[in-house]
Amino acid sequence: FLDIGCSRGGFLLDIASQRPDDYNYLGLEIRPIVVYHAKERIDKHKLRGHLDFVGCNANVDLQRLLTLLATERNKDNADHGEKIGKNLQMVTIQFPDPHFKSRHAKRRVVTPELVATLARHMPAGATVFLQSDVKSVLDEMRWEFREQSEYFRDSRESLSDYETKNIFGIATEREISVLERGLPVYRAVLTRT
Repeated sequence: FLDIGCSRGGFLLDIASQRPDDYNYLGLEIRPIVVYHAKERIDKHKLRGHLDFVGCNANVDLQRLLTLLATERNKDNADHGEKIGKNLQMVTIQFPDPHFKSRHAKRRVVTPELVATLARHMPAGATVFLQSDVKSVLDEMRWEFREQSEYFRDSRESLSDYETKNIFGIATEREISVLERGLPVYRAVLTRT
């Protein structure tokens, strides 16, 4: 379970606490000091071995990181005659920085390269969950996945149709703040084909 742009890790801490055996949880965050504080929270929640956080730029480091993780898992299972292939079952990208100015567009999280990297590491049936309180940000993220329709299928036909609920039932800190102010949250669910 990969959460790209996990911030302080509150969402992953909550879901891993409630469902520790469902997945191995990994949060990626670009700000090193935020990762440091997220890592400090792992032991407090007794989640060592179930959850970790890595400081990186997903647009630069994701391919290398996922290849390394797959290699390590395959090495660990080689003694049992097992080969674990594409085992990334769930990816979330929730409330990324909007980067409204065109000169900052290169900082957006979801790019064609990121989508292609995820496609290489996700098996058929795996899920991508996107959320934002900025409609245009969600639409752009969703569009990048829909542009590679040979790899991902949107759960909704129309771009103007959004998921009404968080599929996990566990809100991020930002989601809670937005909903408490009575503002909308835009969501999309995509499936690896």
